[in-house]
Parts: sequence; structure tokens; C-alpha cells
Amino acid sequence: MSTLLKIAMILSVWVTAALPAAAQLPVDVPRLPVTDRLRDTLRDPLDQTIDELEEVRRDTLDTLLRRNRDVLERGPDRTVILRDQITTLQADDADLAPLLAAGFTVLRERPLGGLAARLYVLQVPSGLSTVRALALAREIDPTGTFDFNHVYARSGRASAGLVATSQAGSVANLRVGLIDTGVATGHAHLRAAQIEARAFHDDDYLPAAHGTGVASLLVGEAGGTLYSADIYGAGPTGGSVEALVAALGWMAEVEVGVINVSLVGPDNALLRSVSAMLTARGHILVAAVGNDGPTADPLYPAAYPGVIGVTGVDRRGRILPEACRGEHVDFAALGRDIEVAGLPDGDVEVRGTSFAAPQVAALLAAALARPDPLAVDGLVAALETRAEDAGRRGRDTTFGLGIVSRDAVYSLAGQH
Repeated sequence: MSTLLKIAMILSVWVTAALPAAAQLPVDVPRLPVTDRLRDTLRDPLDQTIDELEEVRRDTLDTLLRRNRDVLERGPDRTVILRDQITTLQADDADLAPLLAAGFTVLRERPLGGLAARLYVLQVPSGLSTVRALALAREIDPTGTFDFNHVYARSGRASAGLVATSQAGSVANLRVGLIDTGVATGHAHLRAAQIEARAFHDDDYLPAAHGTGVASLLVGEAGGTLYSADIYGAGPTGGSVEALVAALGWMAEVEVGVINVSLVGPDNALLRSVSAMLTARGHILVAAVGNDGPTADPLYPAAYPGVIGVTGVDRRGRILPEACRGEHVDFAALGRDIEVAGLPDGDVEVRGTSFAAPQVAALLAAALARPDPLAVDGLVAALETRAEDAGRRGRDTTFGLGIVSRDAVYSLAGQH
């Protein structure tokens, strides 16, 4: 693809987006000026073409699939799923009887904390493909909740170069949940936090860069309690919906009010159901909308009703070109040139909606330590009134309800 064509593709995306208004972002930067979008875009050598950005996550999953075809396979719509497995939510073992009679066997069973369901992973009957087995299960139990054991991807990346300082502010009694990779609990930027860590993919809790960076935005050096669920571990099947749903069950068990999920993937019946259970109980789920580009289909869990979907902007208030768009975008926060805890130590600069989401999550967690269904609507409404409108007047599919200001949202804690 020629350089001129790449530039034209970038311009065509930016021209369709409205100019952002001034806003104070959740870091110490000047108020954002309204700028000439075409001029600024042409001067930004780090932005990639939209075609390239849309393929980053898919290429990562494709590589994972090619290297692990013994345990992974291609699902519908280019998804990646665990081979010969389906998942289901059931009240107890007795509900599985018709499925067992049809040749399914139970591989794993997981309780979901305080939620009124149990998670089962079933081996498909011999001779059936995974796709056909899922269809059969739905035929046997039309009212049941069944789906593939989808694999979910992280939604951000690190850049070259070391920088400094943590982004988290100081809030007493902060409690917040994180579902991601493991976290380097001994990192200097996390030394003031109490971290409750649990592994959900395998028996080993494995610190990794993505989770550590997100954690530093949630709690940083400010202290508080972080409930860290590692759903990746070391194996190729890490990031499965099985591990993700089990981690959400743990968050319900420990009654953490706000849960950050900087992961993206396909719609999944189990994830949809459990997300609805949590929001009904008064938890707030904050999720990255993803980096597949402005024309991509919605990614989940950010696109589920009741989940706060967060997109990313740069320091001048421009939307990240890789950020997904849609009606599920609720708020925007800084998503580029962010300084987070790096591995093995020190700091690293990152970008992506993965790192915008925890800024909003930390701010809401300052006002909601434990789930409270009577408080959620008021807190989100208060956040809306304090977000700086950007793009088209009012809510839009690019910035949602506007760019979040850290100082404004901390004032929510005093209202609750």
C-alpha cells in the first residue's frame, strides 16, 4: 500500500470525527485546545493506518492458534475457541443429566462466588465437531446458557522508551477489582497497595506487563486494596471465557464494587449472563472498548448493557485512531503516552483503550467500595455531568458522554 494511500485512509477517518472540546484529562497536562485535526494528524508519525490497526488483535490470536492447534481451533467469525469444549451455566449437577445422556462429559466445574449459578466446561461427544456439539446442547436444553470456550485478548500495548511516575491518586479505603494478567505485586509503584491475588487459568499466578501496567493506574502508589485475577497464566489457553467468568464470580464473592476488564473478545452467552448478574447486584464493570478500529464490530464485555465502555484519547483530546466506535462507548480517558509500571521494574509508556479504562474505574471505585444497586445510577449520572463534552454536542459514538477529568470524578467520593 502506498504512503499516499495510507495518509488518505487516515484523513478519511479523522474528517468524519467531530473536533473535541477543551478538557482536563486525568494527568497533569494543560487544558486541551481545539486543534486543526488534519494538521495534527499529518504531524503524528506514530499513528498507524486503520487497516493495520484493525488486524493487530486478530493477528495475535491467529498466531496463538497456529502454534496451538492441538488445544485451540477456529470458531465462527474468526474467533478462537478451545478445541472440543463448550461451556454452560447451570444451577447444579442435576441439570446436566440430559447432556450427559447425550454423550457430553464434565471436564471442569467452578463455583461462581455469590452468584446463583455454577460454571461447567463440557467435553463434546465423540465424533462431533465443537460447532455441532454446541448446537446439540442448545437443542437439548433450549432455555439453557451455552457457548464456546472463547479466548479473549488484551486491549493495549507498550511503546519503546522509559518514562516515570504513577497515575493513581490518593483515596482512602479504595477497593477495586482487576481481571487481566497477573500483577508484579512487589513493584515499587504498587508497594503501598494491598494486593489479593488469585489465578484462574492454572495454578500459577504469573505477573505480566499488561496487568502490572493496568494495576498501577488503578492503585499506583496511593494504597488501597486491589483484587487481582490472573486469567492468562502461562498456557496457550489463557484468557478463556471459562477463566474470565470464574474471575467475575470471585469479584462477586469478595464484594468489590468496581471491576476493571481491559480485555476484548466476542459476544458470549455466559459472559453476557454473568455481566448482567453483577450489574443487577450493584457492581460497576468498566471495560475497554478495544483497538480494532472505528469500523469494527462491537467488542465485549464493553458492549454489554450496563457495562461502562471506555475509549481513549491523546493528550490533545483527539480520539485514538485504533479505538472502536459505537453506541456502547460511554466515556473517554487518556489512552496514549501513559506512564505505567513496567517489568521487571521502572516505568514504561503505553497506549490503547486498555489503559484508558482503569482511569475511569479507579475514579468510580473511589466512590463505590462495595456493590450498591441504589448508588450506581447516581454515580454514573454524576460522572456524566462532570465529563467534558467532545465531538458532536451531547453523546456520540466516538467520545460517548465526554472526556473524564480525574479531579472532577474524585469529587464523587464525597457524595456517596
